[in-house]
Amino acid sequence: MDLENVSCPICLKKFDNLQALNAHLDVEHGFNDNEDSLGSNDSRLANGKPKKADPNDNKVQKLKRSHWERLQKGKSRCHACGRTLSNDIGATNCRKCGKLYCRRHLPNMIKLDLSAQYDPKHGKWYNSCHDCFVKRPGYNDYGEAIDLTREFFKVRSIKKEDKNLRLLQLENRFVRLVNGLISIYKKYNGSIIYNLKMNSEMSKLERTVTPWREDRSVLLCNVCSEPFGLLLRKHHCRLCGMIVCDDANMNCSNRINIACLVSAASDLPFEYDAQKDGLLDVPLSIRLCSHCISMIFVGRKFSKDVEMPLSGIFAKYESMQNIFKVIDSLLPVFEDSLNKLKVETTNDPKKAPDAKSLNELARVRNKLLGSFNLYSTLTRQLISVEPRNQIEKQLQNSIKIASAAYINEKILPLKSLPAILNPESQKTNNNGRKDEPEVKKLSQLMIENLTIKEVKELRQELMVLKEQCYLIESTIQDYKKQRRLEEIVTLNKNLEELRSRIHAVQSKLGDNGFN
Repeated sequence: MDLENVSCPICLKKFDNLQALNAHLDVEHGFNDNEDSLGSNDSRLANGKPKKADPNDNKVQKLKRSHWERLQKGKSRCHACGRTLSNDIGATNCRKCGKLYCRRHLPNMIKLDLSAQYDPKHGKWYNSCHDCFVKRPGYNDYGEAIDLTREFFKVRSIKKEDKNLRLLQLENRFVRLVNGLISIYKKYNGSIIYNLKMNSEMSKLERTVTPWREDRSVLLCNVCSEPFGLLLRKHHCRLCGMIVCDDANMNCSNRINIACLVSAASDLPFEYDAQKDGLLDVPLSIRLCSHCISMIFVGRKFSKDVEMPLSGIFAKYESMQNIFKVIDSLLPVFEDSLNKLKVETTNDPKKAPDAKSLNELARVRNKLLGSFNLYSTLTRQLISVEPRNQIEKQLQNSIKIASAAYINEKILPLKSLPAILNPESQKTNNNGRKDEPEVKKLSQLMIENLTIKEVKELRQELMVLKEQCYLIESTIQDYKKQRRLEEIVTLNKNLEELRSRIHAVQSKLGDNGFN
C-alpha cells in the first residue's frame, strides 16, 4: 500500500507515494548509482575504462565529469580518512571537486549546475565532500551587510536638530515666564488691595507663555502614566503645558523656587539677577515637570560639575596615578638591567661587571626610590585630608590599603641587587692556594666608603620603608576592628620583611642615618 504525503528529506517537496519520491531522488538529487556513483554498479570509470558513448545520451544533459578522479584498485585512497578504496568498500566522487571519498565521508549535499559549480538558486542537489560544503559562498557569512551609516547620521542629525529646537523653545518660554512673574511681583509687592489681581495676572501670564492642555482630555499622567483620581491631582507644567501628577515618590513634577531656577540657568538672558535684585527672598515658585527640568538644567549642572575643581582626595589621587605610571614604566627597565647583570656574572664569575651597566642600574634604582618616596608622601597627604562625606571616607580607606599593597609588592626588586664577583678579592690562604673570589652584593659594593649621593639614596629608601611600615600598621589596626584575621597574617609577614630591611639600611648608614 502506497503512503500518502511523502516529502523529500532534502528539498521537502511532497509526493503522493514512495515511487514518485524515489524517482525524484534519482533524477533531481543524483541518488541513482548507475548515473553518478563509482561503486560496483558503475562500470564506466570503476574499471578505469570509459563506457562507449550512447547516441541517445546527447538528448539528456548530465553533470560535468571530466574533472573526476579515476579509481585505481589498491592505490586510490579516501581523501578524508586515507582508507584504501575498492569496489567492495565503495568509492564516490565529490561532484564539486571530483576527489574520491568513501561513502562515509561524503554525507553532504549542495546545489550544483551542470558545470559542477555552486548554484544555490537554479542548481540541483548533489553529493559533496566536507571541504566543498563548508567553503561554498555564504556558509560562514553573517548575512548580507548593508552600510546604513549615512542614514543613521541623517536621522541622528534630524533628532539633534529637533532636540535643539525644543530646548531653545523651552528656554525662551522660561525666560519670558521668569521675567514676567518677577515684574508682576515687583509691581504688586506690599499691596494688600491688589493681591488678588497679582495672582490673576500671574495665572494669565502662565497661560500665555504656553498653551495648557485641557483637563478633561487627559486621564493619565504624562510622565508616569498613573491614572488621576481623588488622591492623585492634575497639574500643568508651566513650560510645556502637559498635565502631570504631583506624586512625591514618582517625582513627576515639583514647585521650585524662582531664585534657584535663575541661579541654575544663569547663562540665560534674564532681566533680573538673583543676588543683585534680591530674588533670594522672593516667595515665588514655578511648577515644572521632570522632562522640562531634565531638558533645561541637567546639561548645565553637568557642565558646572566638570568645571569645578577636584576635591582634595581626588586631586591627590590623580597625582598618585601619575607617579604610578612613572614607576610602572621604570620597573621593567630596572628588571631587564638586573637580569642582564645576573647573566653576565653567572656565565663568567671572574669577569668584573661592566661599569656602564652598574651606573645605569644605579641611576634607574635611584629614580625608582625617588618615585616611591613621592608616591608614599602623596599617600600620606591623601590620608590627612578630611573627607567631606562617607563616600569619600570609604574611598580614602580603599586608596590607603591599595597603596600599601602596591608599594610593598613593587619595592621588593629594589631590596637586593645581584651578587657580583670582586676581582680584587682573590687572596692566598695558609696552604698557598687562592681562595675563591669573595662574593659581594652590588648594594654592598655601591655603599662602601659612602659618598654623599649614596647616603642620600639610602636615606630615601629608608624613608619609603618607614612610611610603608606606618601604612601597613594602620591597615592592620583597621583590619583588627573588622575581624579580618586572614589578611592580618599576610600583612604581619610583610611588616616583618620591611622592618628587617629597615634594620639593614640603618646598619649600613650607621651615623649617617636619621631617626
